Amino acid sequence: MAVEAQSRSSRVFDRSVFALAIVLTAVSAASAFGRSEPAVDDLRLILLLTIPVIVIVSRYPVLLHRSRGVIEIGFDSCVLAFLGTLVPAYDGALVWALGAVLAQTLIRRRLVAKLFNVGVMTTSGVAALWVIDWLGPEGGPVQVGQFVAVLVGCSVYFVLDFVISEVSVALESATPHSDERRSDVLLSMVSIVAVDSLGYLAALVLLAVNAWATLLLAVPVATLLVASLSTARDREGSRRMRVLFDVSRSVQRQTAADGVLDALDSGGRALVRAQPCGIRDHPAQAGEVGARITDGSREWWLVTPVGQRNPAAVRADREHLDQLALAGSEALSRLKLTREMTFLARHDILTALSNRGVFLDRVEDALAGTRRDGSTVAVLFCDLDGFKQVNDRFGQSAGDALLVRTATRIGACVRRGDIVARLGGDEFAVLLEDVQDVGVVEQITASLLEAVAAKTDVNGHPMSVSTSIGVAGSDGSVSAEILLRNADFAMYEAKAIGKNCVVHYRPEYGTARVRKLEMADALATAVQLDQLEVVYQPVYSVRTGAVTALEALARWHHDGREIAPTSFISLAEETGLVVPLGERVLDRVADDAVRIRRLGLPPIQIAVNISAQQLIAPGFVDRVRDTIGALGEQQLVLEVTERDVVREDSLSHEVMARLVADGVQFAVDDFGVGFSSVGYLQSLPVHVLKTDRTFVTGIERDPRAANLLRAMLLMGRALGLRVVVEGVERQAQLDHLRTIRNEVFAQGYHLAPPMPVAEVLDLLRASRQLRAPVTAG
Repeated sequence: MAVEAQSRSSRVFDRSVFALAIVLTAVSAASAFGRSEPAVDDLRLILLLTIPVIVIVSRYPVLLHRSRGVIEIGFDSCVLAFLGTLVPAYDGALVWALGAVLAQTLIRRRLVAKLFNVGVMTTSGVAALWVIDWLGPEGGPVQVGQFVAVLVGCSVYFVLDFVISEVSVALESATPHSDERRSDVLLSMVSIVAVDSLGYLAALVLLAVNAWATLLLAVPVATLLVASLSTARDREGSRRMRVLFDVSRSVQRQTAADGVLDALDSGGRALVRAQPCGIRDHPAQAGEVGARITDGSREWWLVTPVGQRNPAAVRADREHLDQLALAGSEALSRLKLTREMTFLARHDILTALSNRGVFLDRVEDALAGTRRDGSTVAVLFCDLDGFKQVNDRFGQSAGDALLVRTATRIGACVRRGDIVARLGGDEFAVLLEDVQDVGVVEQITASLLEAVAAKTDVNGHPMSVSTSIGVAGSDGSVSAEILLRNADFAMYEAKAIGKNCVVHYRPEYGTARVRKLEMADALATAVQLDQLEVVYQPVYSVRTGAVTALEALARWHHDGREIAPTSFISLAEETGLVVPLGERVLDRVADDAVRIRRLGLPPIQIAVNISAQQLIAPGFVDRVRDTIGALGEQQLVLEVTERDVVREDSLSHEVMARLVADGVQFAVDDFGVGFSSVGYLQSLPVHVLKTDRTFVTGIERDPRAANLLRAMLLMGRALGLRVVVEGVERQAQLDHLRTIRNEVFAQGYHLAPPMPVAEVLDLLRASRQLRAPVTAG
C-alpha cells in the first residue's frame, strides 16, 4: 500500500478555511477598534485572561473517531459562551482568534495541520459569536433569550467545527461523506453544548458577584473535562482492543501469507479508522507512522498517515500498529516454519529433490493411473559408481557438491512431468510415467549415463563418477515398493557385471539379491558373535625348507558348509563389515601369538590381510598396536592388495608410515596384476612382495613365464624387498624354484594348506631343526 500525498482539492479546502478565518478576524478587528465606546478596563483584562483558558482546554479535545480519520471537538466552546454573554461579537472574536493561534502554536503538530485547526477554530468561533450577538436580546445577559442565544451559538460552533473537519477528512482520504455513527455525534454535541452553559454561568457570576468567584466554576469544568476525556479514551481503548483481538485471532486462522497480510491490512484501517492505512514493502516516511512486519526473511510495513491527529492519537496509532505487526509477524513466521517443515518432510535437504516417501507416493499414483488407462510406468534406480572414493579423497563437502551437480544433470535428462528423487547417499530414482515406447526409456537411460559420467570441477579438483542403472516397469500389477525394489535388484546386477551400464529387471535378479542380503545379515551376526575361524598358511624358505612366516586367513562356516573366502570377504567390503571382521582377526591373532611364543622358537612373521577401509577406520592404529604388544618378538606383517596400496589417499599413507614407525611391515599381495607401474615401490613403506599365483602357473614348462618370475625376484632383491611366490601347487613348480640361486620364499597348497593354530603349533615343533631366522631384505 502506498500512502498518497494530500490531494489538490484537500489542500485547496484547508487553505480556504484558513483564509476565511483571517478574513473574519480582520473584519472583527476593524469593527472592534472602530468602536466609539471602549470596553471597561477590568473587563478587558478579564477577557485577556480567558486566552490561557482557551489554550488549556484546547489541549484536551473530545475525539470523534470516524472510519476515515479522527475529528477533534473541544470543550473550549464554553469560553465562547462566556465571551458571547459579556462582550460584543467583534471584541470576543479577537480574543478567540488570539487564543486559537496560541493554542495551536503550543501543540506539537505539522504546520499544515496547525494552520487548518486555527482556521477551523477561528471560523467556527467567530460565526458562533456573531450568532450569539445577533440572537441576544436587549436588556442584559440575565434573560432566557440570552441563554437560548448562547446555546444556539455553541451549537453552531459544534456543527461548523464538525462539518468542516468531516469535509477535510473526506477530501484527504478521497472518500465520500458518510453518515455513520450519527448517535455518537449527536451525543457529543448535546454533551458539549450542555457543558458550554457553564460559560454562560461564569459570565453571570462575574457580573453579579466578582471576577474571583468565577474561579469556583473551574472545579465542575475540570471534572466534566476529565470525565469526558476518560470516557472517550476508555471507549476508544476498548474499541482498539477489540480490533487487536479480532485481527490477532484472524491472522492465526490463516493458512497462507496473503491471508495474513489481507487481515492486517483491513485490521489496520479498522484500528486507526483511516482509509489510507495498509500494507506496503517500504518503511514509513515523513508524515506517516508504520510498523515492521517480517516472517524472518522478508519484510512488509503497515503504514498510515499522521493526518490531523493529535500527538496522543499518533502515539496510540504507533503502539497499536506495532502490536498488529507483532501478531502478523508471528503468524507469518509460523506459516513459513510450517512450509519449511513440510518441504523438509517431503524433500532431500541437500539436492531439494523429492525424498523416498514422496517418490513412492507419486509412483503409487502413477500405478493407479496405469490400471485405469492401460499405460505403463518405469522406475530407474541410479547408484553412483566410485562416489565413496570421491568422499575419501576430497572430503564430504566435495562429495556433497558432486551430488548436487549430479542431481541437476539427472533432472536435465528426463521429460517434463517425470519425477526425480534422491533416496539417500548416492542413490537416485526416476519415475517415467505414460511410457508408450521402450525406446523412450533407452534414450533417457543413455542420456543419464553420459551426463553423470561427464567430468566436473569441484573445489578445484576435476572428478567424475559413473552410474549403474536398474530399470523396472509395470502396468499397475505391483505396488510402488515392489516396483522400486525390482529396479534396485536390477541396479545391483548392473554393478555386478561391470558398472556404468543399464540392466532391466528380471525375476532371477530378485532371488539372487535376496540371497545376498540374507548372506550379509548372517555374516553380520557371525562377526558380532565372533563365529569366524582364523587359520594359518605357512610360508617356507625354498632353500632350507623351514617355516619363515604364517599368513592368518579368515574362514566362515554357515549352515553346515564353508563359504568361499572370496565370496564373504567381498561381501564384507561391500557392506562395511570388513572393519569389524578385521578387528576380530587381529584379536584372534593376538591370542594365538601367545601360544606360539610359548614354543620358545626364534621370532617368526605373522601376516594379516587388511583392506583400505581398515586403514582409514578410527581406532585402527591403536588396535594394531595392541596386537604388536601381544606378539612380543614375533614380527607383524600387514598385507594389502596392490590396488589399495597405490590409492592416492594421504590418510592411508600417513597411517602406514605411523605403523612402520611402530615396527610393522607391509606386504603387497597379488603383486603384478593390478597396475603396470611399480614406481610406488620407491615411495611407499613396502617390505614384502607376494607375487600373484598366475606367475607361477607354467614356470616349469614355459621359459617366458620362468624368466618373468626371475625378473620379479631380481627386482625385489634390487629394491631390498623380500619376494614370496604364491600358488605353488605342484612339485615341479617347487623344483623349478629350487634352481634359482637367490633366496626364494614360497607359499601354496603343495607345501601346506591353511590349518588351525593347533596344527600350526605341531608343524612348528616338527620344523624346529630346519627353521633359520629370516629378515626382510
